[in-house]
Amino acid sequence: MIRLVLDRRAAVFEQDIRELCKSFYPGEDFEIHTPEGVHLSETTQEEKNALKTAKERQQETAVNPKSLRHRNADRRKRVLTPEGLKNRDEITLSLEITGEALPLSGDRRADKSLLKAELYRTLSALSGRELPWGDLTGIRPVSLASPYLTALGAKRPDGMPSQEDIDTVRTAISSEYLLRGEKLVLLMDIALREQRILHRIEEKTGHSYREGFSLYIGIPFCPTRCLYCSFTSNPIALWEERLPDYFNCLRQELRAAMRELCGRQGKYLQTIYIGGGTPTALSAYWLCKLMELVREECIEHPMAELCEFTVEAGRPDSINEEKLCILRNAGVSRISINPQSFEQKTLDLIGRQHSVEQTSDAYRLARSLGFDNINMDIILGLPGERLREVTHTLCEVARRRPDSLTVHSLAVKRAARLTLERERWNQVYHAGGDFTVYPDGSTEMERMMRVSAYTAELLELKPYYLYRQKNMAGNLENVGYARAGKECLYNILMMEEKQTVVGCGAGCSSKFIFPGRDGDPANKRVERCDNGKDIGNYIRRFPELLEKKLRCMSDSAS
Repeated sequence: MIRLVLDRRAAVFEQDIRELCKSFYPGEDFEIHTPEGVHLSETTQEEKNALKTAKERQQETAVNPKSLRHRNADRRKRVLTPEGLKNRDEITLSLEITGEALPLSGDRRADKSLLKAELYRTLSALSGRELPWGDLTGIRPVSLASPYLTALGAKRPDGMPSQEDIDTVRTAISSEYLLRGEKLVLLMDIALREQRILHRIEEKTGHSYREGFSLYIGIPFCPTRCLYCSFTSNPIALWEERLPDYFNCLRQELRAAMRELCGRQGKYLQTIYIGGGTPTALSAYWLCKLMELVREECIEHPMAELCEFTVEAGRPDSINEEKLCILRNAGVSRISINPQSFEQKTLDLIGRQHSVEQTSDAYRLARSLGFDNINMDIILGLPGERLREVTHTLCEVARRRPDSLTVHSLAVKRAARLTLERERWNQVYHAGGDFTVYPDGSTEMERMMRVSAYTAELLELKPYYLYRQKNMAGNLENVGYARAGKECLYNILMMEEKQTVVGCGAGCSSKFIFPGRDGDPANKRVERCDNGKDIGNYIRRFPELLEKKLRCMSDSAS
């Protein structure tokens, strides 16, 4: 456990401080002292309840051990006092952060940058290492550069910023986030490339991405749930009888979105992305019904100027010729067939329940049916995998020559079995927890990422989008690489918040994009509207959820 003592001015940035500490010390929980008192973070609810009881009764309180059955033995014996953890030997690091001692100006962004820089230098000295992304903890690094490069490019005839402009933006980011080296190069490279990629929308339709919107359609079903997964993915067999109800709600939601955004606001539908879950977990009958629904409610609309239609066919065990023909005949232009790993022992461990051969067969079948834009996903840092296994997976990917490759660093969420059953999996090697520094200063995870980038380069795939998540193995990133012309437009539009994305279905979230009133391209306003994760709740409360979404869509027009 890490103990943080924050004064009044530092407490304002508690979350930022905690996230940076977690980047250096992943998996730690926190005891946080502020002028308002002591509280816990990243712990179980039972540990928080024990602290609350200790404060109320002003006496020591033991944690209910049942809530910690998957944690180590020491944590099951935890006792809380009104001042926090009783056993101070469990405190691995204690930091006192005094904002009053820093020259804070009152400007939140500037003050946060200053405080994080100071904390980063302290943690770097204590741990003896630096982080690949400096003190940056946000999930969209490219967004630090992209809005400014877009605004600067708009002033030039070719739409692209000058080299002087690029250098100015690069220097500002490096200074503010202590970011340098290969990650800064990657960030700037992608920010510039996405400008050219998004221009394809206007070349094809005559309308820019600013005049359009995208649809995300959620099919929250999977054959099984993977060990690392926390997404809304429900076994399809349990929901077969409710699919008519689900599809009825989905049709109404899509119809309402098209009526409001196309009909009332005059926006053009530019990309559709069907994800989940695994959409191809649906039977051929229901997959055909889904394609009919999308065609009738979306594609045939006069304001549909579709530049891209993606379907996640991620699980090879959910793909067959009949389903691929349904997608092909529906006009799907891009699919994903995701091995995650080409190591059979890893697939068995994480619960994928398909073979390496099935991945190869599904890929060959899709190619034979005419799919010319196929993505493959792999995950770095899977349990038990080291550089050797990842290199093998990358060699197998290279043999198949996909049109794009998305490289994920494993990010384990709280709801994933890998977290909930932590003690069971603690004996399995985790690359993200290995901070062995090699002679070149890299960790094993960093080497995995470099080998992935090298493989993409050999395949002539260029990086075109990236994002980061909490609790990522090695504190790294997810990167999408693609052959020229095969990049996923939706990924850029969604991740960089370039246009409104309406999410329809259970587990989906919509993001409505509003321009900044102050003219600063970095200060656009984003409003979210969630449908909730539970499928049953989505069906039962659909009228209420739809009314809420219609209000959000209506507000976005005002």
